[in-house]
Amino acid sequence: MNEFQEEVIEILKDKAVDLFGVDRESLSGDTSFVDDLHCKSVNIVQFASALEDEYEVEVPFMELNKKKTFQEAAQFVDDALSM
Repeated sequence: MNEFQEEVIEILKDKAVDLFGVDRESLSGDTSFVDDLHCKSVNIVQFASALEDEYEVEVPFMELNKKKTFQEAAQFVDDALSM
C-alpha cells in the first residue's frame, strides 16, 4: 500500500465515523463496507462523494460499490487517478 492509498483510507475512515458513529480505531484497510459497516447503496454514494470532494475527480459509484474493503476502494481510486 502506498502513501496515497493510506490517505484515501483515512478519508474513508473519517466518513465512516461521520455516517455510522463507529470508533475510528476499529477501522482499517480491511474494514468491509457491507460486513463491518452494513452499508447500503446510499452510503456508498456518500463515500464516493467524500472522495470526489477531496480529489475533485469523479468516483463512479457503481465501480466503488463493487469494492469490498477500504483497501480495495483505495486501490481503485489510486488506479483511477493514475490513468
